[in-house]
Amino acid sequence: MEFNYGHLFEVGPTNQTRFSFQNFRINAQITHNNRNYLYLPFGFGGAVATLKGDNLDATLQFGNTDITRNWTAEAIQGLWVGKVTTVLWSEASIARVLYSYWGVCSAGGWDETSIQVSLNSVLDAVDANVPARRLTRRTIGNIPFTSSVRV
Repeated sequence: MEFNYGHLFEVGPTNQTRFSFQNFRINAQITHNNRNYLYLPFGFGGAVATLKGDNLDATLQFGNTDITRNWTAEAIQGLWVGKVTTVLWSEASIARVLYSYWGVCSAGGWDETSIQVSLNSVLDAVDANVPARRLTRRTIGNIPFTSSVRV
């Protein structure tokens, strides 16, 4: 039995999808869940789920072109949210979704041939909430400003 797997990648500001790509049907467009995915060669790796339910950082790697550089820079500066879905597929369609990874585009870099984007877990309770938040009275109620709190 032969298995073909690939990735679907969606990225954009919180609650929006600006771009949708797939890396397994060369020069073709895929439709999945009423969303069109254009072909873009990229690699995805490093995603691990722990028993606590949080995810470790993952990395996306793209070819270094002007177009890719422009939107990846915007994604990192704007802390866009990315979703990578690993799928089994046949020649005609996606047969099964294996795993989905959500992450915040938090860091990146490039060299002469490639661009790397790091996706950090969106479940970080302090640092990278989606959307990024601050502790205020409006969001959590009264905040103690002293260590001597009486109950």
